[in-house]
Amino acid sequence: WSDTATLDLLRNISLDTEIPSLLIVGSYREEEVSDSHLLALHIRELGEQRSDAITTISVKNLSPSIVTSLVAEVLRMEDNEKGVASLAASVYKKTEGNAFFCFNVP
Repeated sequence: WSDTATLDLLRNISLDTEIPSLLIVGSYREEEVSDSHLLALHIRELGEQRSDAITTISVKNLSPSIVTSLVAEVLRMEDNEKGVASLAASVYKKTEGNAFFCFNVP
């Protein structure tokens, strides 16, 4: 999450032409940020004022088979994906394949 002051600070830093090189990496869940959300407004404003300022990389949810492969790899059972199928199915069910959550399942 970010508050208004943080978003304003990031916007001001990003638009400051006296800073020659800057990299800011952020992440958010698209389904939680509407077009009228302050973050979306700031991103649009940056894009309008500095077209080179924003690069967006969308991370889609992982498929059940990819989650199974990842779980098998983490458990060092790449050669036995059937052995982790039940656990992988549970991880997928709890996370819906969200890559940010797959390894932080409560």
